[in-house]
Amino acid sequence: MRMFHKLKSVGNSIRKGWRSTRPDSYSQYKRGRERQRKQAERDLEDTDRSAGLKREEAQRKREYEERYAAERAAAESQAEAPPDDTGKPHNPG
Repeated sequence: MRMFHKLKSVGNSIRKGWRSTRPDSYSQYKRGRERQRKQAERDLEDTDRSAGLKREEAQRKREYEERYAAERAAAESQAEAPPDDTGKPHNPG
């Protein structure tokens, strides 16, 4: 198994040596296109991630505002209600 891996490695480096590295060669063109494709994929993923984070932030802000608006309304209604404590125990019905 180890020998196979070594032979494979040698074969790969020989094949790479056969490729032309001239700027106008097809292999250079192909590598450049592959780099562009991968960069475009990364850019798209970054854009998606950024949009997702913005949506989550907007959702959290909305939930925060709703929660604290409800708490403020409850606090205001308690402050406006007259105290019902006359010192006597409350006896319903």
